[in-house]
Amino acid sequence: MKSKLLIAVICAAILFPLILTGCADKTPEAISSRFENLAEGGKFVKSEGKAGESAVYELGGQKTFNTLVLKEKGDSITKFRLYADDGAEPFYGNDFVDGYRYCSFGEVTASEIRIEVQAAEGEWKLAAVEAYLAAGVPDGFEVMSYIQADAAYSLTAEQAVIARNVTDFNLFGAIYLNKDGGLELTEYEINGEVLGGEEVLREAVKVLKGVRPDATVVATVLGNKDFGDGLAVNERHGSAMGENGDKLIANINALIQKTGLDGISFDYEYPRTIKDFNIYAKFAEKLKSAMPAGKRLTAALALWNISLTFMQAKELEPFDRIEMMAYDMFDKRGNHSTFYDSAYEIVKQLDKKGVDLKKVNLGLPFYSRPVNADSYWGNYYDVADKLGRYDNTYVEAYTDLDGKEHPELANYYNGRQMIYDKTSYAIDCGLGGVMIWHFGTDSFDPDLSLINEINAAITARGAKG
Repeated sequence: MKSKLLIAVICAAILFPLILTGCADKTPEAISSRFENLAEGGKFVKSEGKAGESAVYELGGQKTFNTLVLKEKGDSITKFRLYADDGAEPFYGNDFVDGYRYCSFGEVTASEIRIEVQAAEGEWKLAAVEAYLAAGVPDGFEVMSYIQADAAYSLTAEQAVIARNVTDFNLFGAIYLNKDGGLELTEYEINGEVLGGEEVLREAVKVLKGVRPDATVVATVLGNKDFGDGLAVNERHGSAMGENGDKLIANINALIQKTGLDGISFDYEYPRTIKDFNIYAKFAEKLKSAMPAGKRLTAALALWNISLTFMQAKELEPFDRIEMMAYDMFDKRGNHSTFYDSAYEIVKQLDKKGVDLKKVNLGLPFYSRPVNADSYWGNYYDVADKLGRYDNTYVEAYTDLDGKEHPELANYYNGRQMIYDKTSYAIDCGLGGVMIWHFGTDSFDPDLSLINEINAAITARGAKG
């Protein structure tokens, strides 16, 4: 009897996480409570097969929708296309379905959906289809882009056209902290002239506000440069934000005043210990309370930074925005920013941790990483005209940061449709916005620009509400 009971307990322990996993891939309440599932009551005519075969889902009548949710049992599908009724041309395509795939597009009217699986790792089986006609954009939804300070200073007319679709800018590469709470500003050589960092920041703010007068412009303070102190990054931050915190705050406020910045940001990668996180959290609270009214405090964070052990949701309250770094998160295939891991799971975990989603800007990478996680970051603009709308993977040779040349290998980007999907998902989940890393890696061809895809997704969702 005891052995049978033990076996039952062990089986329950094994099965319980699996049951949770099977039930976990649900549409967020922010979406399901606002929009009717137009596929409810529909049925699969065919739900499984091999690469080259199609699933068919009957909606139960003619429906108009702009979003489909696909759920797969397993993760075999690696490339698919969607067709309405007997249509010959797909209205949507992408790579992986996984447990949850949010597919967003212009309005489609159909009574039947055909899901063509163009590539798969073995047999596949779809579990569910949901359809929504999503509309409305949260008030204050941001399109925030990091941009190098000297690039903003020298913004071209071609780039300015794209920049008008950005609501908030974060200047980086210009400001570094030292262990004593001082700020070290980068000197730039622009058009043969050496310019001080303060001058470049001040002019960059003017340029960006000239392009978009209602934009907010903040600047990132980095602590990853050794000015002769020999300290690790976390030790330097600990010294600057801890015993020298008052001096750092005074220097930050003085810089904001001199340059016309709308606020300051931190990209602290990464605190290592609980003590590091405590210093950071206390400093953020103290800095925010000391900043002039209306000035912003933001920070780039990774999901693992937010936990009971490190920074809890309540300790994020001083930050006006959390720039969620939803990239460089390699899955089992080596892809660093898929929809499932870097949008669906990110939002789900943040909500579970009690983070105010209205403060979160979902990070969107405008670059690639190789599937072997080498130290290489490819620029989207280099492949924009080669990467199809529905594609995220591009095979290319590359040279890593150590100067080592590598033969052709799959590099994972976020293509135009992926960026459109993630933006739509951020809108529909009620996030504060999206965050772009970074402006200089976009294509400035209006038809290929990822920033323009973000704007298209916002425009398609209609009036704010």
